[in-house]
Amino acid sequence: MGDAIQKQIFSDISQCKYFAILADETTNVSQTEQLSLSVRFIKDTKVHEEFLFFVPVSSTAGKDLASTILTQLSHLGLNLEHMRGQGYDGASNMSGKYRGVQTRVKELYLLAMYTHCCNHVHNLVISTSSQLPVIRNAMATISDICVFLSRCAQRVSIFQDKGGRKGGWGWG
Repeated sequence: MGDAIQKQIFSDISQCKYFAILADETTNVSQTEQLSLSVRFIKDTKVHEEFLFFVPVSSTAGKDLASTILTQLSHLGLNLEHMRGQGYDGASNMSGKYRGVQTRVKELYLLAMYTHCCNHVHNLVISTSSQLPVIRNAMATISDICVFLSRCAQRVSIFQDKGGRKGGWGWG
């Protein structure tokens, strides 16, 4: 099933031609260092962002991560000459202007412009603002309400009937 989804994503990318990549490294619960790779493209005048896969990595050095990204994308059949963007966090191994992933990729694909990933910027803003007691308390209250509503199908139904978004919080 995963292969069928990936084939559809690649078909969509090939129809629109140009794409950008998004990558981040993280350690999973089993303490395996892995790279998350996604792709962003425009189809039918809408921006699509699709997760491709996780790939285990043994090194988080910029040159090794760049090599992993480019190798994996090539194996999937993407034409890397059509890559027009790269999005990573601000860590030096990803964004570094001398030895970071973005620099290594740009050396090979001049048109693949680097942009600091907006999700990472957003996460930094949330983490900083959540240190303020009023924000922290508001977020805790919202979380408690979500948990309260989600633990009972009747509450979810009432919420949806009163104008709540169906499916908006992971509910049916």
